[in-house]
Amino acid sequence: MSKKCAKCTKTVYPTEELKCLDKVWHKACFKCESCGMTLNMKNYKGYEKLPYCNAHYPTSRPTQVADTPESRRIAENTKIQSQVKYHADFERQKGHKTSVADDPETARIRQNTAIQSNINYWGVKEQRDAMEGRRPNEAIDDVSNPGRRQPGSIADYDPMTQNRPGMTAAPPGYQAHPEPVRQPPQPAYQPPVQPPPPQVQKSKGLVCKAMYDYQAADSDEVSFMDGDLIIECTPVDAGWMTGRVERSGQYGMLPSNYVERIN
Repeated sequence: MSKKCAKCTKTVYPTEELKCLDKVWHKACFKCESCGMTLNMKNYKGYEKLPYCNAHYPTSRPTQVADTPESRRIAENTKIQSQVKYHADFERQKGHKTSVADDPETARIRQNTAIQSNINYWGVKEQRDAMEGRRPNEAIDDVSNPGRRQPGSIADYDPMTQNRPGMTAAPPGYQAHPEPVRQPPQPAYQPPVQPPPPQVQKSKGLVCKAMYDYQAADSDEVSFMDGDLIIECTPVDAGWMTGRVERSGQYGMLPSNYVERIN
Protein backbone atom coordinates (compact mmCIF):
# COMPACT_ATOMS: atom_id res chain seq x y z
CA MET A 1 0.00 0.00 0.00
CA SER A 2 1.46 3.37 -1.03
CA LYS A 3 1.93 6.09 1.57
CA LYS A 4 0.19 9.45 1.20
CA CYS A 5 1.67 12.82 2.16
CA ALA A 6 -0.13 14.55 5.02
CA LYS A 7 0.17 17.90 3.23
CA CYS A 8 -0.51 17.26 -0.46
CA THR A 9 -2.06 13.76 -0.15
CA LYS A 10 0.14 12.48 -2.96
CA THR A 11 2.15 9.29 -2.98
CA VAL A 12 5.38 9.48 -1.00
CA TYR A 13 8.31 7.47 -2.29
CA PRO A 14 11.07 6.19 0.03
CA THR A 15 13.68 8.63 -1.30
CA GLU A 16 11.59 11.69 -0.35
CA GLU A 17 9.88 10.27 2.71
CA LEU A 18 9.86 12.13 6.07
CA LYS A 19 8.18 10.60 9.09
CA CYS A 20 7.17 13.06 11.83
CA LEU A 21 4.23 13.80 14.13
CA ASP A 22 2.81 10.30 13.48
CA LYS A 23 2.45 11.17 9.79
CA VAL A 24 4.33 10.81 6.50
CA TRP A 25 5.43 13.93 4.57
CA HIS A 26 7.29 14.91 1.46
CA LYS A 27 10.45 16.69 2.50
CA ALA A 28 9.30 19.70 0.46
CA CYS A 29 5.80 19.62 2.02
CA PHE A 30 7.07 19.71 5.61
CA LYS A 31 6.45 23.47 6.11
CA CYS A 32 5.21 25.81 8.87
CA GLU A 33 1.44 26.05 8.97
CA SER A 34 1.59 29.84 9.44
CA CYS A 35 4.39 31.18 7.22
CA GLY A 36 5.09 28.22 4.90
CA MET A 37 8.81 28.07 5.73
CA THR A 38 10.35 24.68 4.91
CA LEU A 39 11.29 22.85 8.08
CA ASN A 40 13.41 19.85 9.01
CA MET A 41 13.75 17.54 11.99
CA LYS A 42 15.99 20.04 13.86
CA ASN A 43 14.03 23.29 13.70
CA TYR A 44 10.36 22.29 13.80
CA LYS A 45 7.92 22.41 16.70
CA GLY A 46 4.79 20.32 16.76
CA TYR A 47 1.42 21.53 17.98
CA GLU A 48 -1.70 19.35 17.62
CA LYS A 49 0.32 17.15 15.19
CA LEU A 50 1.08 20.10 12.83
CA PRO A 51 4.56 21.60 12.23
CA TYR A 52 5.37 25.21 13.18
CA CYS A 53 8.51 27.33 13.17
CA ASN A 54 9.87 28.96 16.35
CA ALA A 55 8.37 32.34 15.51
CA HIS A 56 4.82 31.10 14.90
CA TYR A 57 4.62 28.31 17.47
CA PRO A 58 1.33 28.79 19.43
CA THR A 59 1.91 29.73 23.09
CA SER A 60 -0.54 29.99 25.97
CA ARG A 61 -1.13 33.50 27.30
CA PRO A 62 -2.78 34.55 30.56
CA THR A 63 -6.34 35.74 30.39
CA GLN A 64 -6.83 39.34 31.42
CA VAL A 65 -9.35 39.76 34.28
CA ALA A 66 -11.14 43.04 34.80
CA ASP A 67 -10.21 44.76 38.09
CA THR A 68 -13.66 45.57 39.47
CA PRO A 69 -14.93 46.10 43.05
CA GLU A 70 -16.60 42.70 42.93
CA SER A 71 -13.37 40.92 41.93
CA ARG A 72 -11.46 42.74 44.68
CA ARG A 73 -14.11 41.72 47.25
CA ILE A 74 -13.85 38.06 46.18
CA ALA A 75 -10.06 38.17 46.40
CA GLU A 76 -10.21 39.69 49.91
CA ASN A 77 -12.71 37.06 51.10
CA THR A 78 -10.48 34.30 49.72
CA LYS A 79 -7.50 35.73 51.61
CA ILE A 80 -9.50 35.93 54.86
CA GLN A 81 -10.68 32.33 54.49
CA SER A 82 -7.10 31.19 53.92
CA GLN A 83 -5.95 32.99 57.09
CA VAL A 84 -8.81 31.44 59.10
CA LYS A 85 -7.92 27.96 57.90
CA TYR A 86 -4.23 28.53 58.68
CA HIS A 87 -4.98 29.67 62.25
CA ALA A 88 -7.38 26.78 62.76
CA ASP A 89 -4.66 24.31 61.77
CA PHE A 90 -2.20 26.13 64.03
CA GLU A 91 -4.52 25.97 67.05
CA ARG A 92 -5.24 22.31 66.42
CA GLN A 93 -1.51 21.44 66.36
CA LYS A 94 -0.72 23.55 69.44
CA GLY A 95 0.38 21.53 72.45
CA HIS A 96 1.24 18.38 70.56
CA LYS A 97 4.39 16.62 71.69
CA THR A 98 7.48 17.13 69.55
CA SER A 99 9.89 14.20 69.61
CA VAL A 100 13.49 15.15 70.39
CA ALA A 101 16.69 13.17 70.71
CA ASP A 102 16.96 11.41 74.09
CA ASP A 103 20.57 11.72 75.20
CA PRO A 104 22.26 12.33 78.59
CA GLU A 105 22.50 16.09 78.01
CA THR A 106 18.80 16.36 77.17
CA ALA A 107 17.91 14.26 80.23
CA ARG A 108 20.03 16.54 82.46
CA ILE A 109 18.38 19.68 81.08
CA ARG A 110 14.92 18.11 81.54
CA GLN A 111 15.76 17.23 85.18
CA ASN A 112 17.00 20.78 85.91
CA THR A 113 13.90 22.25 84.29
CA ALA A 114 11.66 20.01 86.42
CA ILE A 115 13.47 21.11 89.61
CA GLN A 116 13.13 24.80 88.69
CA SER A 117 9.46 24.31 87.84
CA ASN A 118 8.80 22.68 91.23
CA ILE A 119 10.62 25.53 93.01
CA ASN A 120 8.51 28.12 91.19
CA TYR A 121 5.28 26.15 91.68
CA TRP A 122 5.65 25.59 95.45
CA GLY A 123 7.07 29.08 96.04
CA VAL A 124 10.22 27.88 97.80
CA LYS A 125 12.18 30.99 96.82
CA GLU A 126 9.43 33.33 98.06
CA GLN A 127 9.20 31.42 101.37
CA ARG A 128 12.95 31.67 101.87
CA ASP A 129 12.92 35.43 101.14
CA ALA A 130 10.05 35.91 103.61
CA MET A 131 11.91 33.97 106.32
CA GLU A 132 15.05 36.03 105.72
CA GLY A 133 12.98 39.19 106.03
CA ARG A 134 11.64 38.09 109.44
CA ARG A 135 15.14 37.32 110.77
CA PRO A 136 16.01 39.86 113.54
CA ASN A 137 18.86 42.19 112.79
CA GLU A 138 21.99 41.55 114.83
CA ALA A 139 22.87 44.28 117.33
CA ILE A 140 25.69 46.45 116.07
CA ASP A 141 28.09 47.89 118.66
CA ASP A 142 28.25 51.65 118.71
CA VAL A 143 31.95 52.48 118.68
CA SER A 144 31.20 56.19 119.16
CA ASN A 145 29.76 55.62 122.68
CA PRO A 146 32.34 57.10 125.16
CA GLY A 147 31.06 54.89 128.02
CA ARG A 148 31.69 51.70 126.10
CA ARG A 149 34.36 49.50 127.68
CA GLN A 150 37.23 48.73 125.38
CA PRO A 151 38.11 45.05 125.59
CA GLY A 152 41.64 44.33 126.82
CA SER A 153 41.92 47.39 129.07
CA ILE A 154 43.00 45.92 132.42
CA ALA A 155 43.05 49.34 134.10
CA ASP A 156 39.24 49.52 133.90
CA TYR A 157 38.74 46.22 135.74
CA ASP A 158 38.36 46.06 139.53
CA PRO A 159 38.66 42.45 140.72
CA MET A 160 37.27 43.25 144.17
CA THR A 161 34.00 44.84 143.11
CA GLN A 162 33.69 43.54 139.56
CA ASN A 163 32.84 47.14 138.56
CA ARG A 164 33.61 48.57 135.19
CA PRO A 165 33.27 52.16 133.93
CA GLY A 166 29.81 52.84 132.60
CA MET A 167 28.26 49.95 134.66
CA THR A 168 26.19 50.09 137.84
CA ALA A 169 27.66 48.97 141.16
CA ALA A 170 27.25 45.40 142.28
CA PRO A 171 24.14 44.78 144.44
CA PRO A 172 24.49 44.04 148.20
CA GLY A 173 25.38 40.46 148.95
CA TYR A 174 27.04 39.93 145.62
CA GLN A 175 30.07 37.65 145.87
CA ALA A 176 32.87 38.08 143.38
CA HIS A 177 33.99 34.51 144.05
CA PRO A 178 30.96 32.39 144.99
CA GLU A 179 31.42 29.15 146.86
CA PRO A 180 31.72 26.07 144.71
CA VAL A 181 28.56 24.03 144.31
CA ARG A 182 28.75 20.58 145.78
CA GLN A 183 28.55 17.85 143.22
CA PRO A 184 26.28 14.87 143.86
CA PRO A 185 28.05 11.59 144.64
CA GLN A 186 29.09 9.52 141.68
CA PRO A 187 27.22 6.24 141.15
CA ALA A 188 28.97 2.92 141.65
CA TYR A 189 31.07 1.57 138.85
CA GLN A 190 29.18 -0.41 136.27
CA PRO A 191 30.82 -2.47 133.56
CA PRO A 192 30.36 -1.06 130.07
CA VAL A 193 27.67 -2.61 127.95
CA GLN A 194 29.13 -4.79 125.25
CA PRO A 195 28.01 -3.76 121.74
CA PRO A 196 26.09 -6.37 119.77
CA PRO A 197 28.14 -8.48 117.40
CA PRO A 198 28.45 -6.96 113.93
CA GLN A 199 26.05 -8.33 111.39
CA VAL A 200 27.43 -9.88 108.28
CA GLN A 201 26.82 -7.49 105.42
CA LYS A 202 24.99 -8.87 102.47
CA SER A 203 27.01 -8.98 99.27
CA LYS A 204 26.24 -6.05 97.01
CA GLY A 205 27.03 -8.04 93.89
CA LEU A 206 28.00 -6.05 90.80
CA VAL A 207 28.28 -2.36 91.83
CA CYS A 208 28.10 0.58 89.39
CA LYS A 209 28.27 4.33 89.82
CA ALA A 210 25.87 6.75 88.08
CA MET A 211 27.54 9.21 85.69
CA TYR A 212 24.38 11.25 84.91
CA ASP A 213 20.95 11.98 86.36
CA TYR A 214 18.13 9.75 85.10
CA GLN A 215 14.36 10.15 85.50
CA ALA A 216 12.32 6.94 85.25
CA ALA A 217 10.07 6.90 82.16
CA ASP A 218 8.08 3.77 83.11
CA SER A 219 6.82 2.02 86.24
CA ASP A 220 9.46 -0.75 86.06
CA GLU A 221 12.38 1.71 85.90
CA VAL A 222 14.25 3.50 88.70
CA SER A 223 15.39 7.11 89.00
CA PHE A 224 18.84 8.10 90.25
CA MET A 225 21.19 11.07 90.43
CA ASP A 226 24.76 11.64 89.40
CA GLY A 227 27.10 9.88 91.86
CA ASP A 228 24.57 7.33 93.22
CA LEU A 229 25.74 3.73 93.74
CA ILE A 230 23.77 1.03 91.95
CA ILE A 231 24.13 -2.39 93.62
CA GLU A 232 22.96 -5.89 92.67
CA CYS A 233 23.36 -5.01 88.98
CA THR A 234 22.39 -7.65 86.42
CA PRO A 235 22.83 -6.97 82.66
CA VAL A 236 19.67 -7.58 80.63
CA ASP A 237 20.79 -6.70 77.09
CA ALA A 238 23.22 -4.37 75.32
CA GLY A 239 21.51 -1.18 76.55
CA TRP A 240 19.65 -2.06 79.81
CA MET A 241 20.32 -3.66 83.16
CA THR A 242 18.57 -4.16 86.50
CA GLY A 243 19.86 -2.89 89.83
CA ARG A 244 19.03 -1.30 93.17
CA VAL A 245 19.75 2.36 93.99
CA GLU A 246 21.58 2.24 97.32
CA ARG A 247 20.42 5.73 98.32
CA SER A 248 16.67 5.15 97.79
CA GLY A 249 16.47 1.35 97.92
CA GLN A 250 14.44 1.19 94.68
CA TYR A 251 14.98 -1.76 92.36
CA GLY A 252 14.22 -1.83 88.63
CA MET A 253 15.45 -1.29 85.08
CA LEU A 254 18.03 1.38 84.19
CA PRO A 255 20.10 2.29 81.10
CA SER A 256 23.57 0.78 81.22
CA ASN A 257 25.18 3.71 79.36
CA TYR A 258 24.33 6.05 82.27
CA VAL A 259 26.51 4.15 84.77
CA GLU A 260 30.05 2.81 85.00
CA ARG A 261 31.23 -0.35 86.69
CA ILE A 262 33.43 0.11 89.78
CA ASN A 263 34.07 -3.50 90.90
